[in-house]
Amino acid sequence: MPEWIWPGSDPVVPSDDRGLAYGQGVFETLRVTPAGPVLLEAHRERLLAGCRALGIPFDAGALDAWQQQAAERGLLAPQAPAVLKITVTAGSGGRGYRPPEPVTPRVISVLVPAPPVPRDGARVRFCQQPLSAVAAGRGHKSLARLEQVLASAELSDDEFEGLMAVDGGSGWVEGTRTCLFSVVDGTLVTPPRDQLAVLGTLREWLVRNADHFGLAVQERALTEADLRTHGLLLGNSVMGLVPVSECGDSPVPVNAGATRLVEDVNRELGFG
Repeated sequence: MPEWIWPGSDPVVPSDDRGLAYGQGVFETLRVTPAGPVLLEAHRERLLAGCRALGIPFDAGALDAWQQQAAERGLLAPQAPAVLKITVTAGSGGRGYRPPEPVTPRVISVLVPAPPVPRDGARVRFCQQPLSAVAAGRGHKSLARLEQVLASAELSDDEFEGLMAVDGGSGWVEGTRTCLFSVVDGTLVTPPRDQLAVLGTLREWLVRNADHFGLAVQERALTEADLRTHGLLLGNSVMGLVPVSECGDSPVPVNAGATRLVEDVNRELGFG
């Protein structure tokens, strides 16, 4: 049976927690509104896949139990939009890197207000910190996020996001916390799944539903030429789609197709 830690319970995570010590854990951040969570099933699928990959015995039944308790506590439909973070670690114990037998998962839930989002346009920069080829392609949202932490440390206070490239590769594949998109002549261009450290839930939904928005899909790394010519969109399931307005000190164009996509997607998924 998992160990549950809920908001308001004055929780203390033990110092021998394997998520804290070794990064053996996964997390999901869900946008929750009075109407309920956004893209809940996609978050469930990714969390369960990550638990399987990391050897954490947290299955659909355990996740159902978490979801029921979260609903009873009012966490899935708060009075105002918020972000609900669920972290599942491999619990405590084991000898060094070797996990205990059996593993008892520890499930930590945190609810915070929804962050402000620059709906009119975000300022970004190209980060020097690369995304390792080892991390690229895994897609799981594990607790091992050091590359994103180091890239985020490069940002100034007025820069919303940093763009990252795979080490040794060409083109930009993701933001520190967002997926990247460009609308090019009726085609949604987005970096391929096998180059992403995190397989975004909004990205997967948008690729599956691109034809609903009148767009074809092309998967490839995005270049500086794409950004300068066609513009760039940032997206995740907490903030929806946001256009990029500046990169460094240079303005970035936003074409009519991108503007329409931002409006349509954010309206359909309930982003303000």
